[in-house]
Amino acid sequence: MNLVGIENITPYEGVVEFKVYRYDDEIDLGNKDLFVCDLKVVMVKVNPIYVEKIGKSIDVLALVTNLNSNAKKVSIQNEIKEFILDEILEENLQKENIDVMFIES
Repeated sequence: MNLVGIENITPYEGVVEFKVYRYDDEIDLGNKDLFVCDLKVVMVKVNPIYVEKIGKSIDVLALVTNLNSNAKKVSIQNEIKEFILDEILEENLQKENIDVMFIES
């Protein structure tokens, strides 16, 4: 895995937030070069009566903010999807069901 995250506690069900860093032998929170982004993962479960019709039971929206200026959106998008698959232990979650959105402010 290329990315590692520190989870922020949220009071909402179906929402998980992370500070995402490049994997190294140790995590140096002060190292701005290892910081990748802030990530909010929103999981939307499909109503059971529509699962067969739609062909999936869950959709995931990954909201990326504070993206490191050294990171390239195209290459980091796949890494974020892999990170979510490793971190979110949701049955039937597939890479195709994860939509990554970059939010710039």
